[in-house]
Amino acid sequence: MKDTLQTLWSTFGKYRWHVAGLVMFGILSPLLEGIGINAVIPLVSFFLGGGGAATDFVTRTIHTFFAFLHIPFTFRYLLVFIFGLFITRAISVVAFGYIKGWIGADFLGKESEDVLRRALLSSWSFSLKQKIGTMHNTLVRDVQQTGGLLGAVTQTIQSFSGFLVYLLVAMNISPVMTFYTIGGGAVLLFVLRPLVRHARRIGHQTAGVEKQFAQFLSEHIIGMKSIKAAGAEHAAIKSGVAHIRLLRHLSIRQGFVSTISSSLFQPFAIILVVLLFLLTYHAPGFNIISFGASLYLIQKIFTYLESGQNSMQSISALLPYVKNVAAFKRDLDLHRESTDGDKPFVLARKLVFKDVSFSYGEGKHVLDGADFSIPAGKTVGLVGPSGAGKTSIADLLLRLFKPNAGSLLLDGVPSEAISLQEWRTNIGYVSQDVFLLNDTIEENIRFYNQAVTVEDIENTAKQANIYEFIKGLPEGFKTTTGDRGVMLSGGQRQRIALARALVGTPSLLILDEATSALDHESEKLIHESIRALHGTVTVLIIAHRPSTVAEADTILVLSRGRIIERGTPQQLLQDPASYFSKMQGVS
Repeated sequence: MKDTLQTLWSTFGKYRWHVAGLVMFGILSPLLEGIGINAVIPLVSFFLGGGGAATDFVTRTIHTFFAFLHIPFTFRYLLVFIFGLFITRAISVVAFGYIKGWIGADFLGKESEDVLRRALLSSWSFSLKQKIGTMHNTLVRDVQQTGGLLGAVTQTIQSFSGFLVYLLVAMNISPVMTFYTIGGGAVLLFVLRPLVRHARRIGHQTAGVEKQFAQFLSEHIIGMKSIKAAGAEHAAIKSGVAHIRLLRHLSIRQGFVSTISSSLFQPFAIILVVLLFLLTYHAPGFNIISFGASLYLIQKIFTYLESGQNSMQSISALLPYVKNVAAFKRDLDLHRESTDGDKPFVLARKLVFKDVSFSYGEGKHVLDGADFSIPAGKTVGLVGPSGAGKTSIADLLLRLFKPNAGSLLLDGVPSEAISLQEWRTNIGYVSQDVFLLNDTIEENIRFYNQAVTVEDIENTAKQANIYEFIKGLPEGFKTTTGDRGVMLSGGQRQRIALARALVGTPSLLILDEATSALDHESEKLIHESIRALHGTVTVLIIAHRPSTVAEADTILVLSRGRIIERGTPQQLLQDPASYFSKMQGVS
């Protein structure tokens, strides 16, 4: 219980005043109805000629209230009073519903924003280790279920405040019947207590299976072409169906537990009513009107008790989702990217890798004392065998990772002294695997940079040698690229990505195997674009093919985490023992 309360407080504590309002209206609504029901007793007494005698505390209080206002305690005025109570109750119900709906909508919106913000601001090293389906499930499903928990909590507040108020009013009318009711309710809750624990266990299991299924869907939607090419559709379906059937089984179990809980209340209430009648019918002072009012209140008590029990089971089932979101947010905070640094990004002389060593986790160093420089305005080619650490250099240049040792210096200024946002907005990056939004070509080039104008987009499209192709499309720059750019060829996607990288007028452009999978014509067009940038933009080309870096000012050869050769293409070609020369022979 303590753990549950701590979880609820940490999740919804910021809405404490709103919850206080819910508690107030949650008590006011049944209180007004209870007083109204209690007032029916003297009302019926008036009708039967009894004169509305004040026989209980509530009736006496109403009588005193009328006397204070100098209103005659008569059938007509009492009827108006009861009508007014129910009108006021209706208003309080509306107020309760509005506050409940507002809290739910506000929480869901802010929680979704908060988790999304933390996820996008977390470090790449952390994101790289996450399963895409699990992250998606946490960002969407778990957050939605957390919002559902808030609804269950407010329902619990309403149910148990109503239960308490009706209990007090019933006790005012008939203490004996109320005590019997309390005893019966306590027995019933004790009997149902194991169901709450069982609902929580099912909830934990369901949350885990949902994440597994979300991961399965993400992987198989992305890899559908490979699955079809391998003829593995039926095996994949069988694996997916296993997840679906397990989720169905858990859903049935959860529904069964809830049904058992609900089904016990009505027969138990009927048995209790029969017993109460048998116990009180022959008692002195038995009043059929009071007994009828008590029965109505007991029915309301059990209705709220049932609602409270169901909402408690819902809380138990939904708590695992809340804990998942809270744990995910803690992990995101622990791995948030550092944005320290206030120096401007100025590349006037050179960018230097100084004795840089780097490894992924606790593994072997991918880079081991890498030492080189990239002069401003020059084009530098970086080549080397697979696994030499070329992409790791690009990742370090983008500050997606931090070196284990050594430093990156920009005109002598350590990279960490420069704002991360400033650093990345001054670097353009094009990789082999191009990421395109399922949006227009214009928006893919703009890529969330609202400062970019249509004229800027057209100019960079010309720089990337893609302008004529785009203008030849029926909808021009408004053409939709499709999911991951499937409506375009590989070369067209690469040139759109190049235009996107250039539209921000970067000081440094990194091409990471950007032309390795392109045909000769597409590669030639991109080379023409790069050649036109010479002297104005510093370019680092990471490549396998020697033709890709043949026009670079300097070639760097990386092997086993170190630069083992450097020089102009002509100098390296003249040395038959050089790696670059051997590459030329292989190609």
